[in-house]
Amino acid sequence: MAISISNITNNAALYQSANVAIAKRGNAATDPLGAANQRIEQQLNSTNVKLSSFSQLKSSFADLQTAAKGLSDPLKTNTNTALTKAAQSFASAFNTATNSVNSARDARNNGALANDSRARSVGYDLKSILANGNNTSDLKKIGINLQANGTISVDNTTLQNALQANPNAVKDTLARVGKQAELVSTKELATTGNVGGSVNALSNLNNSLETQLAEQKKLASASQNAVQQQGALFGNTSTAVASYLQTLAL
Repeated sequence: MAISISNITNNAALYQSANVAIAKRGNAATDPLGAANQRIEQQLNSTNVKLSSFSQLKSSFADLQTAAKGLSDPLKTNTNTALTKAAQSFASAFNTATNSVNSARDARNNGALANDSRARSVGYDLKSILANGNNTSDLKKIGINLQANGTISVDNTTLQNALQANPNAVKDTLARVGKQAELVSTKELATTGNVGGSVNALSNLNNSLETQLAEQKKLASASQNAVQQQGALFGNTSTAVASYLQTLAL
């Protein structure tokens, strides 16, 4: 079939239009894969922030669990000095857990778990340790006082006086509170607990999102390579057409 100048000119225009379309499709601003990547990255960042906060809670509750067990451990309560140290360790662990929960749930300072229902339940369960029975009033008698922010302070003078007056009563109070704290921390750290369950769920989600993002980036890379190859093909064809037209013009 004969090739006319009008056919060649039309083909050249067609190739030029195709090049423009390819360039537009390759633009990140109009690339649907790029938009999908951005959405996944945003979700991944949000998940990581929550995972970090719940991981901190997990660490603090693990320490609380250990300190709580120490309050009824015969080896850690066999002398007044050992019992004082156990009480101080428990207060420190309890305060760290309380501060971690308060910080994570602080909406005024953009706490990562400000609107998280599970974190809210963790706070309630932590408060229940002291609210259970007469724990708050009995602890106060031996110098361990509840503060406005939910933490506790140890008045060493009052504690020492209580130990001198009735060490068994002090042991009983601390052991009872320790058992309650151990129950709560064990509950929270379990795979079905607010803390343990959240860490597991967020870890799984994090892994899933990372896998999705990696696959999306592979697709985006493959798409970009295809666009570049098509662009090169049309570019070569356009050059050939232009050369042919120039030859005809001679």
